[in-house]
Amino acid sequence: MNGHVLIQTLALVVGTAAIVTLVFQRLRLPVVLGYLAAGMLVGPHTSVWFVADAGTVATLAELGVILLMFTIGLELSVRGVLGVGLGAIAATVIEVGVMLVLGTVVGTGFGLDGRASLFVGAIVAISSTTIISRALDEHPPTPTQRRRVFGLLVVEDLLAILILTVLTAVSRGAGLGMRELATTLAKLAGFLAATVILGLMLVPRVMRVTIAFGKHETTLVAAIGLCFGLAMLADAAGYSVALGAFLAGALVAEADANHAIEPLIEPIRDLFAAIFFVSVGMLIDPAAVAAHWLEIVVVLGVVVGGKIVAVSLGVFVSGRGIPAAITTGMTMAQIGELSFVAANIGVGAGVLPPAWYAVAVAVSAVSTALTPVLVRVGPRAATWIEPRLPRRLATFAALYGSWIESAGARPARGPVRRRVTLLALDAAALFGVVMGLGLARRPAAAALVEQFGLDDGVAALLVVIAAIAIAAPLLLGMARLSHALAAAVAERALPARAGLDLGAAPRRMLTVAVQVPILVVAAVPGLAAAGAIAPALTAAVVAALIALEAWRVWRSAGDLDAHVRAGAQAIVEVLAAAAPRRPRAATEPPEPIGPPEPNALSAIETVLPGLGTPTAVRVAAASALVGKTLAATNLRGATGATVLAIQRGATSIPVPAPTDTILVDDVLALAGSSEAIAAATALLDPPAA
Repeated sequence: MNGHVLIQTLALVVGTAAIVTLVFQRLRLPVVLGYLAAGMLVGPHTSVWFVADAGTVATLAELGVILLMFTIGLELSVRGVLGVGLGAIAATVIEVGVMLVLGTVVGTGFGLDGRASLFVGAIVAISSTTIISRALDEHPPTPTQRRRVFGLLVVEDLLAILILTVLTAVSRGAGLGMRELATTLAKLAGFLAATVILGLMLVPRVMRVTIAFGKHETTLVAAIGLCFGLAMLADAAGYSVALGAFLAGALVAEADANHAIEPLIEPIRDLFAAIFFVSVGMLIDPAAVAAHWLEIVVVLGVVVGGKIVAVSLGVFVSGRGIPAAITTGMTMAQIGELSFVAANIGVGAGVLPPAWYAVAVAVSAVSTALTPVLVRVGPRAATWIEPRLPRRLATFAALYGSWIESAGARPARGPVRRRVTLLALDAAALFGVVMGLGLARRPAAAALVEQFGLDDGVAALLVVIAAIAIAAPLLLGMARLSHALAAAVAERALPARAGLDLGAAPRRMLTVAVQVPILVVAAVPGLAAAGAIAPALTAAVVAALIALEAWRVWRSAGDLDAHVRAGAQAIVEVLAAAAPRRPRAATEPPEPIGPPEPNALSAIETVLPGLGTPTAVRVAAASALVGKTLAATNLRGATGATVLAIQRGATSIPVPAPTDTILVDDVLALAGSSEAIAAATALLDPPAA
């Protein structure tokens, strides 16, 4: 590489990026959009002055990808991944699985083959950690919401590395056949195992010794050297350099010295990440964007709409309330750097048509511009949507979080672990059947045509029917196991009692609510592969599952609502027992009452299980909700807690209506998760200033 070309390219790219991003910051626009605009100014398609050397910029951009993946690994660490919790893992698997299926269906709908459609699925599946981080810095959420979002991003980034690694192998000719994919995954597992085991033995020790010298430059050189060394090792093994850089960051993080390493890495990472985004902008071809506007509109709708729904669904299923779920979904409705990496791998290997890179960049640019708006309006949208749900669904949503919380507080039993193992085996077998169909579909159809003289379409249909017949026992087994697991979760949350079982309605509701999500999580690999092979059939299966789940939830929620009304009547009787009984004059103000004894409402849970742990909260005079109706306060929409009953002096109000007003010294019986109860209590009885 000519040294002067490198210097000229750096001067042109970095100087243009500096000027443009200053303008964008002044206009309060996302900085990433400024980098893309700078790339267009120096790119071959839209340059208005000098054109940067594309080869030099591509090399520098690859350095940016390596450093970006290294810092992602540095933020995760092996223990960090293990510490995000099962809820975040389940929510992210649901989200990424749904988006992969949607992406493959969209790709196939636009005429792409199975391998190219998988790349489209990867492009739309992963949100941008960089863009979300900057959006949350501009519009800071609550600490709990920030932890929730970054917990999902941790798992997303991990899944992205796995997806990119598999796609890299596929793009290099491994194919989608069962044998080739099994070989690819086995080699990947061996590479990861060897790298992680040896790395954990050596890398943390080396970094601790290096940091002990107290020399910043030595620490920086050692960290960067490990990053590029593992990146080249991964490339030599046939995997993406991003995988090696990610592993290097995760291993370095095990030295527990991120506070010493991250400040040194960040400036270099930010510089090369900026060059990476500029290189992406250089590839934007307005003519290609105009020619493929339909693909851009469809993919943008899938990214924004699909991610809002998929993330919200995953977060809610993991036990968070509707406000938290919708807010998180709107925060993560975009794609970014990892989508560019996926598109670059596909285009570079000749699997994905070059026009789809322009589609990915255009969708990322628009969704990036929308991100700050969605982050800002997310909480307001959540509080607007929640109170407009039908009462039975709102009641279910308020109680569901407390059920999942209760189930998580009890240890799993042997049968649960055994069923999870069996479900995983069935899921792996189903994935094998789908991949076998992809491998044998055309040869088998050709053999039928040759042997029996069948029409090509009829032969292909018969092969699919045969595959469905083989998969049917596996699907039936997965359905039974998912139901058994859902019933076990419900039993852990709401244990059955001898005699009259008054917890049957909420237990049945919880079983219905978690069965299909468990099934979807288990079937994600098979669904993603099926989406590339038979998109119409896969979309029909997913739509049927969603429709079935919606019908079952609606029906069971009616029984739950009746159960809650009975519980509310019992609660007001407990609250009334604590009310003053002496007569008072008409002009005498109501005598305030405090909440009942701590164990009084907990007895309701014993008699009528499924109401969570009802909590009595007295409304303080300092509360901003005093004098407002329940509809005006939107307490449930703002916090996720629901009001089961109100006790006002000697007056009881079971199942209060939206028009009922909150007054000072009212005692409200609240139900919901501990997080929701804490948020509602802070509004009703704010701490003294």
